Amino acid sequence: MKRSRFLLLIMAILAIGIISACSSLDTANLELDQKHLALPDYVTNSPKKVEETYLLAAQYPEVLESVPCYCGCGAESGHENNLDCFVVDMDDNQAVTEWTPHGTA
Repeated sequence: MKRSRFLLLIMAILAIGIISACSSLDTANLELDQKHLALPDYVTNSPKKVEETYLLAAQYPEVLESVPCYCGCGAESGHENNLDCFVVDMDDNQAVTEWTPHGTA
């Protein structure tokens, strides 16, 4: 009996974790921190998903740095990781100082 209660508790915790992890981007904080250079027109005039991707690149650069560039631009553009497809340069405080239009393509 105790074992089945324990398993039920574990399953409930896992279910809550899975449900909370499935939240949409609408609930995420998708605003550009003022430390970053403003998004250029080529981003703000793009589809919403493109703009969201640039915002996420600014918020989580360490994640994109850990993802290899998979579109083949590395050979042509010298991109080392996925962050290079959105950001040209960041300062020591991880603030974007230059964007690239590559991510809009």
